[in-house]
Formats: sequence, C-alpha cells, structure tokens
Amino acid sequence: ASRLPNFILEDVIIDTSDIKNTMNSMISASIFRAVKASSRPLSTTCTRSLGRLHDILETYRASHYSQEMPGRFRKDIVRTASKRSSPILSSPGIVSAEGIEHVLNNIGAGDQMSHDEIETILREIVGEASNNTSDNNEKCVISEEQMLDL
Repeated sequence: ASRLPNFILEDVIIDTSDIKNTMNSMISASIFRAVKASSRPLSTTCTRSLGRLHDILETYRASHYSQEMPGRFRKDIVRTASKRSSPILSSPGIVSAEGIEHVLNNIGAGDQMSHDEIETILREIVGEASNNTSDNNEKCVISEEQMLDL
C-alpha cells in the first residue's frame, strides 16, 4: 500500500492519511445518519449512491464554500433543492429528485449521478420497497430535515 505524502506548512506537518481518514469518517457518519433516519437498512446500491452524492457535494463545498461552516453549505443545498422541488409538487419544505438534480446541474455535476440513482436514494430513505418508478406517477420526496441528515 502506497503512503500519501506529508506536507510541511510553516513548521506544521500534515499527514494526508489523517485527512483521508477524516473524510472517510465524515462519509461514514453521513451514511449512518441516513440509515438511522430510514425505517430499514439501506441497500448496498443505495449506500454507494449516497456516498457518491456526498462525495460530489463535499468536493464542491471544499472548493467553493471553504470559508463557510459545513452546516451553512448543507442548508444552502437543501434550500435550493427544496425551492426547485416546491413548484413541481406545490408543497413547501420537501425535496424531490428533480430538486437534487437541479442542484447537481448548478454545481456542474449533473452528469455524475443519474435520475434513477437519486430516486433510489429517496425511495429507500422514505422506506418504499419498490424502486420502479415507471408504474408509479407519484413523486418520491423527502423532507428538508431528512435531506439535512443525509
């Protein structure tokens, strides 16, 4: 196993493996919160998709919100996704797959997750067993609070 290099900044040594471990812990904590918020354990596919969504958003946050608290970034993302979802569903305080897709498109990551992956995440978070949306015209949504917990 190769070891990541250490960087020296003003007499402070930063071990990049610590940063990697911290990031992995943050991702694991995020997935744990989503599983805990769900009424049943998430599938492996959903867990991977949720991890990818978190990675995409964290990469953007690190580049564009580095001077802000992570909580503010999460609230801005949820608020934007909810605003985009509300006109579609005419109900405030909810987030749809379209709202999340809108956020991903706005940050230049629209091609990194499919609509089906986002729908799978939402359906498993609310505890629906079926991931097949072709038979169901109803939109799968989560609350803003549930999205904040992701």
